[in-house]
Amino acid sequence: MPPLKITLAQFGHKINLYKKMYSIPISTRPMQQDWPSAKTVFAVMGMILAGTGSVYGLDRTESWRHHIQPRVPFILDAAVASTSGTERLDVRTASEHIESIRNVLNPAITDLVGLFDVSRQAIYKWLSGDSTPEPDKLNRIVELSRIADAFQAAGVSRAGALIKMKTFAGRSLMDLIQSGENRSEHVTALISEAKAMEASYKQSGLATSKSKPSSDWQSSISIPGSSESV
Repeated sequence: MPPLKITLAQFGHKINLYKKMYSIPISTRPMQQDWPSAKTVFAVMGMILAGTGSVYGLDRTESWRHHIQPRVPFILDAAVASTSGTERLDVRTASEHIESIRNVLNPAITDLVGLFDVSRQAIYKWLSGDSTPEPDKLNRIVELSRIADAFQAAGVSRAGALIKMKTFAGRSLMDLIQSGENRSEHVTALISEAKAMEASYKQSGLATSKSKPSSDWQSSISIPGSSESV
């Protein structure tokens, strides 16, 4: 039987049809409650990126991310869900990461300018999607976004005040992030102390006071023993 011959146009049509049939849409909307560290992309063991011709396993993100990242408009980052221990793919854009940071930590633009060592204009361009942060800036953005995710998951309402408190040998978590010295233990310590302060507030009877409720008192309290290295 002679080989089947098709024209170049027919071949292109078949490729486009294949993409429509097998490409999988990816949502870039930030998750709010279910799992704050990532978005649920799809419930399969791998994903097909249209135009790449390959299937990429979610359990091997680090092995292929550097090949794909320059070709897609979102950030490919695998993280572990705290509730199930399973790995999910975080595909939030830089803009979405910054929006999450602002929603949870409520930093001023000047705070972000100092933290990322850029101009105000650069921050606004990142937010609008007009430009993409450099790799070192992007890593810091994702790191701070994950810290915001951790505070949100723990139900900490004054996260913005906590990260500015001089609680670690006279330095705040923001200071440590800027110098690259922050570790997960610092975040865990702040979350634990935030819960302890909330419990103390409820036990004090202020929660049942007729005066207007406020949590401003928490922002002025330093963590006991925080001068010790964490």
